[in-house]
Amino acid sequence: MMPTLAPPSVLSAPQRRCQILLTLFQPGLTATTATFSELNGVDDDIASLDISETGQEILRYHQLTLTAGYDGSYRVEGTVLNQRLCLFHWLRRGFRLCPSFITSHFTPALKSELKRRGIARNFYDDTNLQALVNLCSRRLQKRFETRDIHFLCLYLQYCLLQHHAGITPQFNPLQRRWAESCLEFQVAQEIGRHWQRRALQPVPPDEPLFMALLFSMLRVPDPLRDAHQRDRQLRQSIKRLVNHFRELGNVRFYDEQGLCDQLYTHLAQALNRSLFAIGIDNTLPEEFARLYPRLVRTTRAALAGFESEYGVHLSDEESGLVAVIFGAWLMQENDLHEKQIILLPGMIASEKRRLSSSYAN
Repeated sequence: MMPTLAPPSVLSAPQRRCQILLTLFQPGLTATTATFSELNGVDDDIASLDISETGQEILRYHQLTLTAGYDGSYRVEGTVLNQRLCLFHWLRRGFRLCPSFITSHFTPALKSELKRRGIARNFYDDTNLQALVNLCSRRLQKRFETRDIHFLCLYLQYCLLQHHAGITPQFNPLQRRWAESCLEFQVAQEIGRHWQRRALQPVPPDEPLFMALLFSMLRVPDPLRDAHQRDRQLRQSIKRLVNHFRELGNVRFYDEQGLCDQLYTHLAQALNRSLFAIGIDNTLPEEFARLYPRLVRTTRAALAGFESEYGVHLSDEESGLVAVIFGAWLMQENDLHEKQIILLPGMIASEKRRLSSSYAN
């Protein structure tokens, strides 16, 4: 019998992978290769490739594994914390890539499971959830975009479902101190009290920690407005980092405050990623390290004190992006010497000639 050829899928590969991952997070669903083939409108070979690439991505970025059972069904395995952070990333991505899937598949499955477990409707009623998110918005003095409001309402339902099933993330001591020290922790405790008033079981102590992390990851760092104690501490740490880099590289920056502001925006998020083992794309730093080895080494050396202060080790990918920021600010210097002293060593000859001639003309 001749195989039936499936028509080309109207979905892009990122859309298909996103729908695969969100399907795996749907409660009460057994998903096989055939499930994803039908869902995404592709043949089994393409579905298998999509599954493999999805597994590689969540392993690289979230230390999770995608495993197949004896019956051919797939499941995501790893810590509860890593799974929640993975869903945080992919559900937000889903609102951009496949909003209709979230509306027609993910949301109904979640609400159906909440109802099946006998959880009081006022917990997951959309109006009540939006009121809770609006309360958090006022407490944090942050205006959430419409998409973020929809995301939070849905994501909180997922956390509620896990809470009632006795599934809660675990934090190590460093992660715990970090979450407790953030601006959002007080609001997170308020959410915990809101659930506690109506819940059948007490809220685990680590649940407010995760709520604090959730809201902190939605906040875009602002070097001009952020005034929390931890934000002020980070700004001082970055000044020391820049001073150390300047001394090690024997360079100067014409706008050191501008450099510090950009580093603040990046490192505030990099600390979250490093503390909670969230990976980032690694293609840029690899190429950058090949072209500018001295810049990368100087950045890594300058970061040593910063890493020690926060008890983290920034990955090569993270430190590579910091090196990119330092390099970009060095390239803005009017004095060619400032560029040459740290950028030119290690560059290929053609790049040296091109850069030198561009500033000689």
